[in-house]
Amino acid sequence: MESKDILERPTTNASHETNKLGTISPIEPDEENANRRGEAYMGKYKRSFLSRHIQIVTLGSNIGSGLFISTGKALRNAGPGNMVIGYTLVMLMVIAALQALTELTVAFPVSGSLIDYADRFVDPALAFGMGLGEWLAWTTVLAAEGAAFNVIIQYWTDAVPIAAWMTMILVITFGIHACPIRVFAEVQYATSVLKVVILLIFIGTSCAMISGAGPTGKVHDGEYWRDLPPFLHNVKGTSLCAIYAIWGVGDQLYVGIMGGEAKNPRYSMPRAVKSVGVRVFFFFLLIVIFITLLVPENDSRLFGGSGINASPLVIALQDAGINVIPQLLNASFLVICATGGLEPLYIASRVMRYMALAGQLPKPLAKVDSRGRPTWALAVTAVFAITFTYITCSSTGAVLFTWFSSISSTIFMLAWLTLALCSLRFHAALKAQNSTILTGKYAYNSLFWPLGPIFLGLCSTLILIGLFAEALYPVDGNNLSAYDFFSTYLGVPLVLVSVIGYKVVFRTKVRRASEIDLVTGFQGLSVENELFLDRYYALPLWRRVWSYVSTSDLQ
Repeated sequence: MESKDILERPTTNASHETNKLGTISPIEPDEENANRRGEAYMGKYKRSFLSRHIQIVTLGSNIGSGLFISTGKALRNAGPGNMVIGYTLVMLMVIAALQALTELTVAFPVSGSLIDYADRFVDPALAFGMGLGEWLAWTTVLAAEGAAFNVIIQYWTDAVPIAAWMTMILVITFGIHACPIRVFAEVQYATSVLKVVILLIFIGTSCAMISGAGPTGKVHDGEYWRDLPPFLHNVKGTSLCAIYAIWGVGDQLYVGIMGGEAKNPRYSMPRAVKSVGVRVFFFFLLIVIFITLLVPENDSRLFGGSGINASPLVIALQDAGINVIPQLLNASFLVICATGGLEPLYIASRVMRYMALAGQLPKPLAKVDSRGRPTWALAVTAVFAITFTYITCSSTGAVLFTWFSSISSTIFMLAWLTLALCSLRFHAALKAQNSTILTGKYAYNSLFWPLGPIFLGLCSTLILIGLFAEALYPVDGNNLSAYDFFSTYLGVPLVLVSVIGYKVVFRTKVRRASEIDLVTGFQGLSVENELFLDRYYALPLWRRVWSYVSTSDLQ
């Protein structure tokens, strides 16, 4: 059953303007925004994402090249103890971020996601600064995926020019985005399944390798924790590991934007967040623990110049004398990196399109074609992505991978800080306006509120402070240099300058809780969706539990 996207409009005192069915005529949030401003309607997205897309793609989007490569640098620079602490902290933050974002997305499934929430609940200047930062971060992530591809392909050969691999990745990325959005959803679904399979293979083989499996027969009993310092560089080491971890999982903005194009966000989003947070925590922590047990922090191959040196997962298999699985993993890594630009281009183009729709960028960038593609936003983002990608041809992939991941990771951490603030302001608005948005039937309420967003905001702030200390006093012992500082911390001043500049020029004001817009873009419970959810929750418990495992679509 498909959602008809019927919106229910609450007033600030929680009363409703409805017909006898309790609903009004279908209208898209973007169209409603345009109508309110008296502007031309710029088209709308197609709600093409099914529940299985949301659930599996959300999980797969948390498994990127950062898990396969930057874990090596985390281990080398911070030691196994700091690595476990840093990654555990970020995985808990992922759960908190997913909870807060899902609560907002179920109520307001708008294409702008975090950018819309920053404008709606805090300040338009914050929305502009985070929008610019997110667009830049995800555009450079596409280039970083290309650099990661080049690092991994060197496992087999370095005879092919870097530019050739970059061109191939760009052709694949742009070609899929030129198709209807459903094609993009299915490709992302397939690659996400591949990522999960890879992790399951490594988890299984790691258990065996710790017990001495493989031709070398070496048993691991925690000797690297005993014989080497488990904690390197104290808080700075933990902060570095957190940044490497968030590079691996992203800032979860993808989840919110997908909710804006989901057929039934009130059904699919809660299902995704209930299962994905736990799965991400389980997968990442197991992988990190296995890495610390199987690979020493002083291994010279960590983050070297080839695929086998770049990935501690492959190093562990090589040291055990297992030769077939590294070949399989590297081939899988290549497929993942070859399609790794799909998600960054998707997010960056949606962020740009929303900023144009909000009047922060030229209006033509907001145009959406009949197939639901933001054509001009995609085109402009593609131009910058091509530029950033081919820059990698002028230096080693590893160096630029570090540069791009550092820029994007600090912006992602700022995004989590912004998300925590939006969640708190959302609840302040609900209280000030006596709104019942979160008390209706099948409304989604964030777990652990307000502890969740407070934890998310506090940890994000502390990690950024620790990273600032590392930027001033690098863990490698080198003297402070402008290059090293900005390669680590560039994202923070970039966003701050954008926010302050926009606020000064346009004299924006912080939103008052009593005046925050809880009407525009709100998607209430339609009659059709209520009937669907009634049928779903009437199913036996085992059927509902099985639906999480099978990820089948009941709609």
